[in-house]
Amino acid sequence: MIPSITPALLHTWLFDGQEIALFDLREHGQYGEAHLFYAVNLPYSRLEIEAPRLAPNRAVRVVVYDQAGGELAQRGALRLQALGYDAVHWLEGGSLGWRSAGFELFAGVHLPSKAFGELVEHACHTPRISALELAQWQRQGKPMVLLDGRPLEEFAKMNIPGATCCPNGELSYRLEDLVSDPQTPVLINCAGRTRSIIGAQTLINLGIDNPVYALENGTQGWYLVDLPLEHGGKLAYPPHSGKALAQQRERAATLASKAAVQWVQAEQVIEWQRDARRTLFLCDVRSPEEFAVGSLPGAEHCPGGQLIQSTDLYLGVRKARVVLFDDDGVRAPVVASWLRQMGHEAYVLKGGLDSGLALPVRPAWTLSLAEASASELDGALLMDLRSSSAFRKCHLRGAQWAIRPHLAEQVGDERRRLVLIADDPRVAELAVSELPEAQRMAARLFPQGLEGEWPQVTDDLSLPDAACIDFLFFVHDRHAGNKEAARRYLAWETGLIAQMNEAEIASFAPLVQTDPVATRLVHAGRGQPGQGAHAVNPPVSRLSTVLFDSVAELRAARGRRDQERVLSYGARGNPTAFALEDLVSELEGGYRTKLFATGLQAITQTFLAYLRPGDHLLISDGVYGPVRRLARELLLPFGVQVAYFAADGQGLEAAMRPNTRMVYSESPSSLLYELNDLPAMAALCKPRGILLAVDNTWGSGYLHQPLALGADVSVMALTKYLGGHSDVMMGSVCTTREAFAALSRSSDTCGCTVSPDDAWLVLRGARSLASRMAVHERQCLEIASWLQGHEAVARVYHPALPEHPGHALWRRDFKGSNGLLSFELADTTLAKAEAVVDGLRLFGIGASWGGFESLVMLAELGERQFATSAREAVLRLHIGLEDVGSLRRDLDQALRS
Repeated sequence: MIPSITPALLHTWLFDGQEIALFDLREHGQYGEAHLFYAVNLPYSRLEIEAPRLAPNRAVRVVVYDQAGGELAQRGALRLQALGYDAVHWLEGGSLGWRSAGFELFAGVHLPSKAFGELVEHACHTPRISALELAQWQRQGKPMVLLDGRPLEEFAKMNIPGATCCPNGELSYRLEDLVSDPQTPVLINCAGRTRSIIGAQTLINLGIDNPVYALENGTQGWYLVDLPLEHGGKLAYPPHSGKALAQQRERAATLASKAAVQWVQAEQVIEWQRDARRTLFLCDVRSPEEFAVGSLPGAEHCPGGQLIQSTDLYLGVRKARVVLFDDDGVRAPVVASWLRQMGHEAYVLKGGLDSGLALPVRPAWTLSLAEASASELDGALLMDLRSSSAFRKCHLRGAQWAIRPHLAEQVGDERRRLVLIADDPRVAELAVSELPEAQRMAARLFPQGLEGEWPQVTDDLSLPDAACIDFLFFVHDRHAGNKEAARRYLAWETGLIAQMNEAEIASFAPLVQTDPVATRLVHAGRGQPGQGAHAVNPPVSRLSTVLFDSVAELRAARGRRDQERVLSYGARGNPTAFALEDLVSELEGGYRTKLFATGLQAITQTFLAYLRPGDHLLISDGVYGPVRRLARELLLPFGVQVAYFAADGQGLEAAMRPNTRMVYSESPSSLLYELNDLPAMAALCKPRGILLAVDNTWGSGYLHQPLALGADVSVMALTKYLGGHSDVMMGSVCTTREAFAALSRSSDTCGCTVSPDDAWLVLRGARSLASRMAVHERQCLEIASWLQGHEAVARVYHPALPEHPGHALWRRDFKGSNGLLSFELADTTLAKAEAVVDGLRLFGIGASWGGFESLVMLAELGERQFATSAREAVLRLHIGLEDVGSLRRDLDQALRS
């Protein structure tokens, strides 16, 4: 018996971070009229052909549906089970049940890709030009390069005069062979909107010098203002000349890095392929011509532009691993950057076509349906299984149109031999499998060699539109001279965002072009333009009581304050603190931020917000010392189970339990600066529903963004670098959208707030963070390198040093380093360590760090549960803003005393 699933549970599954394949089993025309946003069309007529390609891991969760939760879904689910899929469910009520449950249905095709294109334009403000403006440029003879981002077969159907075909997946690799002058405007068009937007934004994201524009509404917009289109065009990009390849690779790698794309070795991909819990797609993003010459065993051809434009045709499993490759080091990273923005776990294969990777190849289909002999054609009934549009255009005389879901019913009383006509013999074999045994055994394929000799019927419109369930008139009419259909299609595209719910919108993350962090630190948290004359700095807004003009206004504020930030009472924040929250959210790249009186209180509220009695908490063994006391004296007495994992993250998976609710990391760790692989930790946590929280005080948001690497919660002590002047205490917690509600409720329940005076001090300090951090980094590295060569020093701990454990992770995940380092003395006695500390003149002895001054402390490692290589006495330095020569001389005299 096939288990069912409710619409509500399916909605939860779609956003739980785990793999899922959602298949609409209706034919293409039915699917395109109204379907679920993330549904992939797996027509029942081709189910066994396409399912292994769209969902290669038979253990993946699969949900199938039809229109009303009826017989088609049941038949399809059984067919999938017969293929070996062992986690198949059917949606109760089908698409109509989904709508009845309050969820949206969408018309059209390639919904995630199309909607993403609209979101990209909305978020990135992609420059655009109208058809009339382009036509005017052409009449004026203005220099420009017009590139059509569609494949050549689409380009040949219709194109704008003067356009060259260059599919979007080729743009990054072919641009210099198409555009010689960096001042020449480049215009990208397609048939509608998506590929125009994505193509133009690709070039903008790559940082090319040329002005770039998307042609608004593509060839349809051109046609709608009565401008002529050309047909049969063949002008395509030239062969790659080899020039600018190094620059192209550098641009592509930079863009991929911004989108958090990672490169993987062939050995890692082989290991992933063996992982029975996960789905793997290996995609060759090169051109069809290149793929035809040869590719890697086990790879599917997914031309880059089309993979972005119609992702659901290639990837049938949400949250699967997707590994892309090329042979140039340019195209795959750029395509991967887009897939990452679309929410896919995309990687680039190191070495590409030359990597030597070989994955298992799906076995070839063995046909058992034989062709009819001449004698078997006598008196036979011809059943045409090609597309309904092909049947209408031309079919064999006497043939009836048929499709697998309806075939058995259509020929139920038929006694004649059935001879099937099909472009793909596999489709005929699947259709025959629906028949009773007698019909099935007698069925044959029409001989291909005889099709040209058989009488033909052309332009047969006797097949009514309602029967053409495989054809989506909504999409195709726009190219058939129907202007109203074109207008409806464009209105559908531009209206997609309004149909989407918050979770669907949040699943995408367009890579917005932003100013450098140093610039944003100066301008963030200062309010919006248009306020009239105002001060540079936000004012200090001291308040407790907030007055309202009416009871209704008070009631409205209190009704909204749990869902949004509203000024309602001093215990729930003040305008100065709100400005700092915005700055921290900008710095961390998170959804929203809450502020707390100290960094330790921020950590405490993180635990209180998400943990309950019986939950299990895993804490890094390299955590900030007072957290151990917090766990011991607060969490354990309240029934929260606490355990520690190695400071470098090793053994984390083995330490997890069924009731593990949170992993609390600090990377780099306190004192010894061990590094954690946050994306790998997130990959362990998310499928298990475990929250990943990270103390980001070392990175301060400026050097490191844990939320971008998969963390749910990022904690900082603003006392340190953001305050920067050793005169204010404060902590912050920034979260993802999904994690924020629990933190906000807990914070408000506990009455957590910060003084506006303190918030103003942190805002003041943040403005100079970039400039100060540059000095801290430069001087600390100089001191660290100098200490390595000092005879009194045995070892230096600093993540930016090449020999530091985890240095590769630091290079991958961090934008720089700060002013902290630790070191061991050659003389390991505690007395010697204390003498060095006491002998320093410019280094103050005191807790904390991140201010303008240099500090020294003896490191306390005694509570660590995992063994370290550190000796008994470790000194921690914070290198301040003093002259580095003065600091070096002070250290030298203390070390030699």
